[in-house]
Amino acid sequence: MASLLGQFYNRINGSQEDIASEGLAYILQRSKSARNALNKIIKLESGLDFGNINYTTQNIGEKLERPDISGYNLDNKEVVILEAKFWASLTDNQPLEYIKRLSENSILVFVCPTLRVRPVFDEVKKRIFDANLKAESNTNNHFIKLDNNKNLVVKTWNEILGTIRIQLIQDNDQNLLSDLDQIIGLCETVDNNSFLPFQSEDFSPSNAKRINSYYDLADKVIDELKKLELADTTNLKSTPQKYGYSRYFKIGTMGISLNVRFDFWEKVADTPFWLSFKDDITSGKNWVQNEIFKTETKNIASKRSITTYENNKRELFLPIFPVLEQTEDIVVRNIVEQIIKLNNQLNGVLQKF
Repeated sequence: MASLLGQFYNRINGSQEDIASEGLAYILQRSKSARNALNKIIKLESGLDFGNINYTTQNIGEKLERPDISGYNLDNKEVVILEAKFWASLTDNQPLEYIKRLSENSILVFVCPTLRVRPVFDEVKKRIFDANLKAESNTNNHFIKLDNNKNLVVKTWNEILGTIRIQLIQDNDQNLLSDLDQIIGLCETVDNNSFLPFQSEDFSPSNAKRINSYYDLADKVIDELKKLELADTTNLKSTPQKYGYSRYFKIGTMGISLNVRFDFWEKVADTPFWLSFKDDITSGKNWVQNEIFKTETKNIASKRSITTYENNKRELFLPIFPVLEQTEDIVVRNIVEQIIKLNNQLNGVLQKF
């Protein structure tokens, strides 16, 4: 949907998430029809049936967490949190501190572009399971249910705003329709535009240093594997890619590549580091991924809450998430340990073939 706000989105200074979330809060605060529409989405996903909810913006909590929109019931309990996302990563407080602050029988809703739904859901799911919280997840609906009937779901901007728009029309609530259309236009433009407007901080030398460190880290991981006499790189060269960099090596019967992939980082999971394993056991050929191999790889990844990705060449990749706030030597060792563990697990399963 074309809109004036969408037309000039690339001239907006500051956070586009803040503009979208403040706009959504404005609609919710002024329209019972809009609140009813959001309630229907929540009930459909979680079974929770709310009455009239009072929505406020950016209510800072004890751990300095700052949800974009908070919804309070008639008992003044925070039962809804809406968190707006376009292309920014999750903050350190998301979603764990948000879940802690919610009352029982509540829901946390992440709203993001269509291409971000899976990466956002996978990341929040990983953080929840890493924190050993008891939870049940439904990947198809991008939904997670936790103790005390606390719920989490990831929805697209189109799902939230489109449903509200239909409800406004059905209830003949025309006053805010044009305002809502402005927000829809903004979100659709951001969703569909692959070019993100430059900000001055994008060209800081620290960003260049960070990007270069990804390539250096991949090399140092391979060097560490060779020191341990595990990796063989004979006749295997590093290869630059359009969207990154690849290092190839062998461990036993497994052919492996450690990749820096910015395209996967953008669209699939919040990490630039990706592994691809190939074997010569299940097919009798050198370094392939047949369906048996990919199925076993996916099973192992699933048990570790790792989401695999198959590209348009039908090659399977696994994301590697480096440890945070650690020195380089610790990060390198951690990635090496992840590679060794995955390789051993795959070899153990594939030996039966």
